[in-house]
Amino acid sequence: MEKFCQHIEKLLAHHDFAVVPGLGGFVVQMQSAQLLPDRITPPLATIGFNPLMHHADGLLAIEISRSERISYRLAMEYIDKEVEAIHYRLKSSGQVRLGNLGVVLKNESGNLEFQPIEKADYLTQNYGLSDLYIRTRNSSTDKESGKITIKFRTSVFYKYAAASLLFGGLFLFSNPVSDVRQADYANFASLSFLNAPSVAIDSVTTSQTDTTSLVTPSQQPTESYDFHVIVASLGDQKSADKFCKSLLENNFANAQVLPPVKTYRVAIQSFSDRNQAIEFMENLRKTDSRFETAWVLCK
Repeated sequence: MEKFCQHIEKLLAHHDFAVVPGLGGFVVQMQSAQLLPDRITPPLATIGFNPLMHHADGLLAIEISRSERISYRLAMEYIDKEVEAIHYRLKSSGQVRLGNLGVVLKNESGNLEFQPIEKADYLTQNYGLSDLYIRTRNSSTDKESGKITIKFRTSVFYKYAAASLLFGGLFLFSNPVSDVRQADYANFASLSFLNAPSVAIDSVTTSQTDTTSLVTPSQQPTESYDFHVIVASLGDQKSADKFCKSLLENNFANAQVLPPVKTYRVAIQSFSDRNQAIEFMENLRKTDSRFETAWVLCK
């Protein structure tokens, strides 16, 4: 079991998803940074689980075949045996620990649930990231310790006081010195201002009016749906189309397969507003256990 989980972990580190035929799909998801009372956690990549992603895409079998140096057929048989063992443990104990992935358990309704490990160190997105602990400041400070006392010797104090009075008297009774350059500059500035030609305000106003009259109201931009609620990430177009077709048959009329970026993501609904997309995602997670790992993609 441990070796089987290591193959899944390796696949997640390279492809961001791993489909286990007969069990479900594991998907890498990003978690935002959190501010806790005693520390700040960095943004981390976590593992999500979707029990609907059980169509074999061949990646796990290829990884096992390459690592164990066995044929593709033997790799598929190996996967079937491991999945059968997982279901047997779920039936007997209700939950199974899958190495550094997390815990898979079966709820009262018979559906599979997944509790990911707190920090997946084998994912490249988590390399070098650690919690930043905050040391709380003690608010009960001693007021007396904040007092600062400065002492002067009497003779030195009077010496500096007399010197300050002497310099102050010199500046107070000295004759003011006029700045000839400043006066000349002021005179030239005033002459240039008086001789400046008048500005033709009428022509500017007319030009501005003409320009304004030529402006036509722009067409309102078309509404773009950039926020997609993702329910599956598959490895090939055929699997994604098949999954999307099953959603359409279940009355999800707006389901679609997005243009591929490493994987083929299936969106169950798309929105032009981010808050509406998040609200739909949260409601979908609560009302339908099949989509407990749904997430919002912004394009």
